[in-house]
Amino acid sequence: MRLITYLLFVIFLFNQKSFASKITYEEILDNPSDLELNLNYAKQQESEGNLKLTIATLERLSMLYPKNVDIKLYLLSILVNMDSKIKVDLMLQTLLNDPNTTDETKNAIAELLVDKNQIQEKEKKQTWFAYLDLKYSQTEENNISATPNSKRWWTNNAINDFVSPNDTTIVGYDKIYKRGGAFTYGKNLNDTSSIFLNLGLDINTINKKIKGDSDITSGSISYFKAIRNHYLSPYFYYNDANYRGQEDYISEGVGFNNTFIINEKINLNYSINYSESKYRNGVGFPTASNNDAETLASNLRFNYNISNKTQLSAKIIKSNIESAKAYDGYDSEGVSISATTIFPIGTLSFRSTYLENEYDERENLVNSSLDRHDESYATVLSLNGQVNQIIPMLRSINMDNSIFYNLTFKDSDVRSTILNHDISRKFYTMGLTKRINLNNILKNE
Repeated sequence: MRLITYLLFVIFLFNQKSFASKITYEEILDNPSDLELNLNYAKQQESEGNLKLTIATLERLSMLYPKNVDIKLYLLSILVNMDSKIKVDLMLQTLLNDPNTTDETKNAIAELLVDKNQIQEKEKKQTWFAYLDLKYSQTEENNISATPNSKRWWTNNAINDFVSPNDTTIVGYDKIYKRGGAFTYGKNLNDTSSIFLNLGLDINTINKKIKGDSDITSGSISYFKAIRNHYLSPYFYYNDANYRGQEDYISEGVGFNNTFIINEKINLNYSINYSESKYRNGVGFPTASNNDAETLASNLRFNYNISNKTQLSAKIIKSNIESAKAYDGYDSEGVSISATTIFPIGTLSFRSTYLENEYDERENLVNSSLDRHDESYATVLSLNGQVNQIIPMLRSINMDNSIFYNLTFKDSDVRSTILNHDISRKFYTMGLTKRINLNNILKNE
């Protein structure tokens, strides 16, 4: 409860002017009609030089909120500087003929277009963009070795006391330090589509436990396409996990995601994903490949925007895991509810997930007479945003708002018919991310 108390204290302590949080591409896919989120995303992309993506976002918002003159005016200011004369003229006609456009707004338009002829002399739009995220985080966990709640477990059809051989093999409380980097390189193909390439490296160090240190390399490629009220995104990813004292493995998968906009308040999101995990046999792990698994997962999420700053969501989850060890394979289904709201100090999110896992076979070396059935409850509370939002004095140093923070609390409680898997765990994570804009090294087309 320490982190929850801290988060609530911080929320009521600060009442600063709102700055945009770090907004990811996935958040926009999930919430394409969220006005506040998308405006902040447009401003973030503008500051990073991704003007074509800014224009596409504002054009979409202009269609969703036709009475919002401020969106049109913002879009016009971008078009004047970067886009074609045809689009500027079209936006001018729309604004000047709109009964919601006030005289004050018309005067602002006139000032904006004093030097309209400069449009033809502007350089071509930059369609490529890139940035590098440097990350550091620390996670505290109260049960890193996943010790059963009862301190007892089944072995060979008998219940035995759970005994740790030493203080470094089986550990309760411990810390994990993560250092990592992620490079994103993307291209706006046109006003409605883009492609992204991401490469990453995470190095994880555990404080006490002698097993589990790892370095994980990853890569992904995704495509985004907007077609009317649909926002489609197929993707592919690859991870290579190298562990100390544990089996190494690679995982790769493909997936498809779509968000369908019903109206300003309601949208539906659905996705399906197929992945494979392949373990490497090696010295000390001659049968590691027995852990190979295939996963087919899907979900359907309903999103409701209470306001420009608050969204409620409900999700149905279903997946199937096929394992080389039949007793590790299972069918999973469940539900998740979440709430997200934007505060002056950042974005606060709450998520609660309930899953039921029905396993394919009994594990005879553990208990040959009991079927395994797990019920999992997980609660996540997080607060994230720009460092400037919680420490205003850093604005003079972090002038480009490129340093972000994340605070997360997670509570996991698994109830199982097999004592070995009846486990509770708590996680506290604090992280920082520094984003470096690499657009200045890219050449305009």
